Amino acid sequence: MLPQFSISPARRNRLILVVLLLLLVCWMLYVAKSALLPYIIGLVVAYLVLPLVNFFEHKMPSRLRDRNLSRPLSIIIVYLMVILFIAGIFTFLIPPVVQQVQALWKQMPELAAKGRALGSEWLGRYQEVIPLDIQQRVQSNLEKLASTIGQALQEGATRTVSLISSTVGFFLGILVIPFWLFYILNDEAKVRESALDLIPDRIEPDLLNILRITDDIFSAYIRGQLILCLFIGVLATIGLLIVGVDFALLLGLTAGAFEIFPFVGPILGAIPALIVAALQSPMTALWTLVVFIIIQQIENLFLAPKIAGESVKLHPALVMVVLVVGNEALGLWGMLLAVPLTAVIRDVFKYLYLRFSDEEVSPGEAMARVRTERMIIEV
Repeated sequence: MLPQFSISPARRNRLILVVLLLLLVCWMLYVAKSALLPYIIGLVVAYLVLPLVNFFEHKMPSRLRDRNLSRPLSIIIVYLMVILFIAGIFTFLIPPVVQQVQALWKQMPELAAKGRALGSEWLGRYQEVIPLDIQQRVQSNLEKLASTIGQALQEGATRTVSLISSTVGFFLGILVIPFWLFYILNDEAKVRESALDLIPDRIEPDLLNILRITDDIFSAYIRGQLILCLFIGVLATIGLLIVGVDFALLLGLTAGAFEIFPFVGPILGAIPALIVAALQSPMTALWTLVVFIIIQQIENLFLAPKIAGESVKLHPALVMVVLVVGNEALGLWGMLLAVPLTAVIRDVFKYLYLRFSDEEVSPGEAMARVRTERMIIEV
C-alpha cells in the first residue's frame, strides 16, 4: 500500500510554487510552439539513438571512460553512422526514386486518360446494375466523404506550412539541432540524476517504474513499426517487380511508409499500387492484389507477432477504436501515438492499481506482476 501523505504549510507553499513554475513553462512553450518543432524532432531522434550511444559507450576502453571521453566518442560514432546511412540513401535509393517520380509525372496525362476511360466503363456497368435510388445515396455519401477528406488535407497542409514558415526560429532550430542533440546525448545521465534529485524518496521507485513502463512500450513499439516498414517496403517492391507493375520501387516504398500506421496502414499502402496496376491491365491489378494479400498474411502470421506484437499486446478490434479516437483528437499525430499510449495507460493503471491494493505490494513486485499477470479489477 502506498504511504499516507501529510502536507505541511511549507510543503504546500513549495508545491504551489512548483505548480506556478510548471504553468509558466507550459505557457512559454505554447507561445513558442511554432519554433519548437525542430527540437521535438531532435528529442525523438535522441530517444531513438540513445540505446546505440549507450552500447558504444559500454564497449569503450576503460582508459577513455576514466578520462570522460567515452561518451563524446560514442556520440561521434553514432553521428558518423547516421551520416553514412543518409549518404547511402541519397546515393543508392533517392536517384531511382526520383527517376520513377519523373517518369510518373511525364506519364500522368496518359494515365489520367486511361483512368477516365476505365472509370467511364465501370460507371456504365455500375449504372446498369445498381438501382437509381441506391446510386443517389452512394453518390451523396461519396461527395460528403470527398469533401471531408479534401477539407482535412487542406487544413493539414495549411497548418504545416504556417507552422514551418511562421517563424525564423524554425530554420534556426534546424541549424542548431545537431549541436543541441550532442549536448542532450552527452549530458543525459546528468539530466536524469538532477531530475531524480527533485523527486521525494518515497515516490521515486514508483515514478521510475512508471517511466520504465512507458519507455519499454514506446521503444519496442517504435522499433517494431520501423522494422515492419522496412520489411513491408522490401517485400512490396519485390512483389510488384515480379508481377510487372510500373514504378515498383516508388510504390513499394509508399506501402512501407504507410505501414507506420497500425492496422489501416497496409490497406492505405496497397491503394496506390492497385490503382497503377489497374491502369495497366485488369490481370496486373489482380496479381497485385494477390501480392498484397500474401504480404498481409506474412505480416500477420510471422512479422507482426514477433516484431510488434510483444510491444503493445492490444486486440485488433481495440486498435481500430483507438485509431479512430486518436484521429479525432489529434489528427495524424493521434493515429501515430494512439496505440502505444493506450498500452502505456493500460500498464500504468495496472501498476498503480496493484500498488493501491489492500495487500502490501512492493514496487518491484507490482512491476513483475504488470508484466506477467492478467488484471482483475476488484473494488
